[in-house]
Amino acid sequence: MDDGDMSTRDSALPDGLTRHDGDAPSLVVDTPAGRGEIHLDGACVTRWAPAGADEVLFLSDRSRYGEGVAIRGGVPLCAPWFATGRTKDRSPRHGFFRTVRWSLTEARRDDDDVTVVLELPPLTRIADVPGVTGVPADLTATYTVTMGAQLRMALTITSPSEPFELEEALHTYLRVSDVTTVRLEGLDGARYADRAPGGRAVNAQSGDVTLLRETDRVYASSETVTVVDGDRRLVVAKAGSNSTVVWNPWERKAAELEDLGDEEWRTMLCVETANALAGRVSLDAGESHTMTATISVRED
Repeated sequence: MDDGDMSTRDSALPDGLTRHDGDAPSLVVDTPAGRGEIHLDGACVTRWAPAGADEVLFLSDRSRYGEGVAIRGGVPLCAPWFATGRTKDRSPRHGFFRTVRWSLTEARRDDDDVTVVLELPPLTRIADVPGVTGVPADLTATYTVTMGAQLRMALTITSPSEPFELEEALHTYLRVSDVTTVRLEGLDGARYADRAPGGRAVNAQSGDVTLLRETDRVYASSETVTVVDGDRRLVVAKAGSNSTVVWNPWERKAAELEDLGDEEWRTMLCVETANALAGRVSLDAGESHTMTATISVRED
């Protein structure tokens, strides 16, 4: 699909999908099954809701947009390393996948679901991005997003010519009524690293997860997680993922983030489908790995 002429792109897009160009180009989905938006910068899903439901994803009112900027909210892509990497010195934080402009290569509609396929630009085009050093020059990535009654995201990364140790996350920001009152099911018994101030390296979860303070945990878990928020349940199922990250900056750290409102931490909760820390993926030369997250909403 050509990224050049506007009329060519419009004629190639299926019903229910429109493209908005400008400094922050995006794709907007609107069908009887659901609605949403995907920014090409960072391949970031910024909005999604099934028909008749409230927005599922949190997006900060202070978020910045454009190439080279990480969007605060939605589902940023963290790769090919997590945080500052296993060596703790990689930059930019959470990798460059979330700051470069991806290309739209395919779009289709199946019943009331819309699927778009995005590709990471060749590394030769983003060689000036900090942190590209040390990444295989022919590393490729394809991101397939399907929106409708559910949101399905599948990130496939390939290292064609050499082995590579991969960390990644679908850094999903969920919109909740009050993070201090929700609970997470599905992580009981899972071991986790607590990366928040004062946290311990190894812990074991007992019962449901509740949040009482700044939280930054990497759980060794491949299980489905359900966020119970009053009568609403946000279900995050996944495949190809060894880790689940649970994050909220709480009041003090939120005040330090320029692209997050001081009180917005109350209405967000990150439940990230990931392969991070000990859950990293070792790719052999020529090998691909696909990580998938599927989000759905249940109302009791």
